[in-house]
Amino acid sequence: MQNYPNDIKIINIEQVTVQVDQPAIGCNSGAKEIVQPDPNRKWNERIIRIQTNDGTLGWGAGSWGTTTAEAARGALNRNPFELLNPEIGVVEEFRGLENALWDIIGRILGKPAYQLMGAEAHSNGLPAYDSTIYFNDLLYDTKAEGLRRIEDDVKSSLANGFVACKMKMGRGNHLMERKAGLHRDIELVRLARSTAGEGFTILVDANNAYTYDEVITFLTETSDCDVFWIEEMFDEDVELYRNLKAWIQEKGLKTLIADGETRTREPLEFYEPFFEAGVIDVIQHDMKGLGVTGWRRLADMAGAANVQCAPHNWGSLLGFFLSLQFGKTIPHFLYGEVATLTSDVVDTSGFKFTDGFFTVPETPGLGLELNEEVYAERYAGQEEWQVA
Repeated sequence: MQNYPNDIKIINIEQVTVQVDQPAIGCNSGAKEIVQPDPNRKWNERIIRIQTNDGTLGWGAGSWGTTTAEAARGALNRNPFELLNPEIGVVEEFRGLENALWDIIGRILGKPAYQLMGAEAHSNGLPAYDSTIYFNDLLYDTKAEGLRRIEDDVKSSLANGFVACKMKMGRGNHLMERKAGLHRDIELVRLARSTAGEGFTILVDANNAYTYDEVITFLTETSDCDVFWIEEMFDEDVELYRNLKAWIQEKGLKTLIADGETRTREPLEFYEPFFEAGVIDVIQHDMKGLGVTGWRRLADMAGAANVQCAPHNWGSLLGFFLSLQFGKTIPHFLYGEVATLTSDVVDTSGFKFTDGFFTVPETPGLGLELNEEVYAERYAGQEEWQVA
């Protein structure tokens, strides 16, 4: 075990919520009514900032759940390496501070976080997909207008430099008649393929809206569209997945089965039967919710079962870049999930995006910076709590 600096103490911790811009997207299969999306909608991102007695300031996304001032107070006057030892991970009591701790220990040591998160560094070209193609077709009065909108969304994805996108499925769950919704899902996948061409990767996600038989119909009708993965088509069931996996292999399809985002709060042992049965190809627990320490364990479990990792990320600008830092440390990282969020207070320019791939910067910590001018103008003094 390495010797880390022992004369550094935490002197201040604060929580503040900043706003990020969210693209105007339509509904998914869980929606029970069609709502016109607000093009000016803001998403709230909770940030934890930690300062040490040597003047270092580290920050990162707050984990799922609220980190209270009372819990954070227990970290005061402690060495940050007591709370998060890079070789071991975060102390459970301070899990809500984990992301900010990775940043500050990286800054203290002068190393990018990925060098501390893993023993090895892998390819710096990390693939990512556009995750914003929702039910925008249902926002229009006519089917023709709706189809044109999805076609435009796919073209926009291409124009933004993506070579992969994820499309939401399950229109027949609430928003359309069941069979008509399934038919529309199929039609739009076929439209996306004809629009983007053969070199573009299409992933689909039904948010558990399909039945087993509907999945079979969907895969049969899109068999010539080269769907890369199907995600959360129905609730997790080992035997149904076993049958589906066998059917996919029998038909000679290459489509992968992805799952896991809604089980982030479950013990990781939940997926052991799925791994043992070999019925899941891609695991997707939420990056910010599970955290790097949890994802380390999950990645080890997945690797032993020959399962690839594609951390879920939605509604978090910071969670995506955290997934890239971690993804660089594992050989079976498959994809990062981009929600196309932006913010004038968070500087992400250290991460470069070219032809569908991101590179992770070599700057200390998590590779992100706060625009201190914007922060001072809009957020200073607006902290939810501060302990010092």
